[in-house]
Amino acid sequence: MKKKKYLNEIKKENFALAITLIDQELAENPDDPELLYNFAICCSRTGNHKKCVSVLKTLVERVGRFIERDNVFRLIIFSLIQLHEYKEALDMTDDRLRVNIGDLKLLSFRAHIMEKLNRIDEAIQIHKNILKLKPDYLNSLNSAGYLIAMKKNPTQEEIAEATDFLKEAVKQNPDNAAYLDSFGVLLNKRGQKQAAIKAFNKAIAANPAHSGIILDHLQSLL
Repeated sequence: MKKKKYLNEIKKENFALAITLIDQELAENPDDPELLYNFAICCSRTGNHKKCVSVLKTLVERVGRFIERDNVFRLIIFSLIQLHEYKEALDMTDDRLRVNIGDLKLLSFRAHIMEKLNRIDEAIQIHKNILKLKPDYLNSLNSAGYLIAMKKNPTQEEIAEATDFLKEAVKQNPDNAAYLDSFGVLLNKRGQKQAAIKAFNKAIAANPAHSGIILDHLQSLL
């Protein structure tokens, strides 16, 4: 019954309450891997990434075999990125890629870390490699297109490639604010100012609550 209760709170995204409920159970079962894993998820979702990493590292040390082990490492890497611990995140990502060659989530993390380290060409290449494995992988379609568009002097070949990536992303998800924003950046790079403004306005309308960066892009053209 207790398990069902905290899982229900997680499903309802009441993560703070779920943490309290799980913490009560951990007092009785401190080595329960499922409790530790769900506790870490709630920590991550409430922004306590340091605690999330600590709990998951404890889980890895205490439990040799756990059905969610791959997801445990993915969540550690995600939280390390949020904490700007890029070197540790990169080392763990590369370790896991030796075990799970071609894991798209891990490759996406690696690309994101490269971007944060300002190794943009490497980030773009990783996204291109992902797209060779899965041509419709939306995160890489958007990220590769955006990163190319943001380069200071992209070649015409790169612009054409970015156009193909972002057109496909927008085609698959025409109301996604992030994809529309990326497309606007690209349109502006191509000298299509009015089309870029239209894309930015559509992006803002699609997600007005999280439009800060999009507004910056739009206002730079007005």
